[in-house]
Amino acid sequence: IDEKWFYLSQKSEKYYLLPEEDEPHRTCKNKNYIPRIMFLCVVARPRFRDGECVFDGKIGCFPLVTYERAIRDSGNRLRGALVVKPIQSITRDVIRDFMVNKVLPAIRAKWPREDVDKPIFIQQDNA
Repeated sequence: IDEKWFYLSQKSEKYYLLPEEDEPHRTCKNKNYIPRIMFLCVVARPRFRDGECVFDGKIGCFPLVTYERAIRDSGNRLRGALVVKPIQSITRDVIRDFMVNKVLPAIRAKWPREDVDKPIFIQQDNA
């Protein structure tokens, strides 16, 4: 299990556009305050049987976001629509909640059936 921060855009970006294409619209308030989002990715050792891959080891990649209802109308959405907001402060409680509610069910769902009775060790880097 590892986590990684990604910025939603860069301070300066270069685009190669066709003459009929519009320039992409940046949605952050200021180029010095670009929002970022964290992803929690889970992988395991792949399993092979007779030279054929039976489990590729990919379990999941989970964005650490919250889904909230919009308080006001805007040009992009109606009042009450679900809005995705990144979690700004990742604490021990947030990570524990994601582990219990997202990661462990994904491991149970995708784990190979022949290894169900063996123990599963979750390795983190204590970030």
